[in-house]
Amino acid sequence: MPIPLLIDTDMGVDDAVAIALALASPELDLRALVSTGGNVPLEQATKNIARLLHAIRPGHWPVVGRGLDQQGPGLHDATHVFGMDGLGDCGIPESGEVEVRGYRDAYGEFLSGSGELNIVAIGPLTTLAAVLRDDKTARKRIKHIYIMGGALWCKGNIRGVAEFNFYRDPAAAAAVLTSGLPISLVPLDVTKFVTLDESNLAHFAASETRAGEFLAKIMAFPMQHSSEAGKGRFIVHDALAVGAMIWPDLFVRTQMTVEVATAGEHPGQSRPTLAHGGPQVDVLTAINAVDFLENMLERLCEEKEFVT
Repeated sequence: MPIPLLIDTDMGVDDAVAIALALASPELDLRALVSTGGNVPLEQATKNIARLLHAIRPGHWPVVGRGLDQQGPGLHDATHVFGMDGLGDCGIPESGEVEVRGYRDAYGEFLSGSGELNIVAIGPLTTLAAVLRDDKTARKRIKHIYIMGGALWCKGNIRGVAEFNFYRDPAAAAAVLTSGLPISLVPLDVTKFVTLDESNLAHFAASETRAGEFLAKIMAFPMQHSSEAGKGRFIVHDALAVGAMIWPDLFVRTQMTVEVATAGEHPGQSRPTLAHGGPQVDVLTAINAVDFLENMLERLCEEKEFVT
């Protein structure tokens, strides 16, 4: 039985890889996509969900919800990596085919559904934290949360200290991680080992699948502009949060308490703590990167889950 899934996303290019992977995976039943500001402003993230669904045209379209943005002076976005539209500025058309609901409606419908409900959060945790705060039934209905966020032992990608998603809303990250819910955290310490290069982009382009061709178009920009892995390479951070559900045996995990700085010189900085009694989360600490990349490419370059 496929796992019911909601993805909370700030819809940059690596988010698109993660969503395409979820749509292409028979193990998962992607029922809802909810936008959150981060890589791009909230309205653009919402538009990008519709653009992705229009381009890939899955057999079953998930519910789409508009979430929350972050407020504060001087917050960085990621348009320098993903382009001003968040999807590589490659002319992917906008779509009016998608009905966009409020995030409470989208989350509410998902949480009222059947099965063991899982959430993958691959953007700032602003919207998810609001749901957990305001919807008292959410905690009872959520089976597991997978979060791409944090940099525990490695260098962060914001000022060398914090990871981007936690930096954008450290209070939300702290609230979710201490919620006591079953959580798997996929930090930069693991995601940095899975990179795509120009040969992989050519593989996508030659796949003759809608997902592959779409990803090839939008990845060209970050391949040239991302500084994390070097020119001609691109780290697919968010895809690992989905992959952790599909191929759990490819990861090494450990239970620990994670602390997120909500104030001070480095807001969003995350680190393991020895504090006793705090809620622990399942932290992914290592990955079989070769097999993960091979599995992901194979899954994204077939079109069994898509209809013409």
